Amino acid sequence: MDYRKKRKIIIVLFFILFLSAFLFLEIKNSSDKEKEIEKVIINKKTINIEIAKTDKEHYIGLSNREKICHDCGLFFIFSDLKIRQFVMRNMNFPLDIIFIKDDTIVEILENLEPEGDNPKEIYSSIQPVNSVLEINTGISKQYGFKTGQKVIFK
Repeated sequence: MDYRKKRKIIIVLFFILFLSAFLFLEIKNSSDKEKEIEKVIINKKTINIEIAKTDKEHYIGLSNREKICHDCGLFFIFSDLKIRQFVMRNMNFPLDIIFIKDDTIVEILENLEPEGDNPKEIYSSIQPVNSVLEINTGISKQYGFKTGQKVIFK
């Protein structure tokens, strides 16, 4: 093989290696961003939250997870105010669901039991809301969460 062919092969391999490394880092960074942990404070208690923004994230929710940490939750953000409906599809642990309008709790549903692939129970907000917080069952009561309390985002 002559020098020019070897050089072209080395350049192509270097380019492929560089592109692979770039794609790997981009995928890693995007998945890290998806799992960024934020915080909300209610009644002077801090809850570490993951944020569900997309329709797909809204649909999946906490389904198929074995558990979440004691002071953790999933925070659903919606772009508009609507009556929101939730189910306990493929859940492995019970939840409390907190319905929030702007920055105020409007309703808390406690101790919602897990269901399988075809959930029968539908949990609806009593009024239009633009965010919802799912947390481990019992946390609402333990931390004294009540309707009318403010939700502070950090």
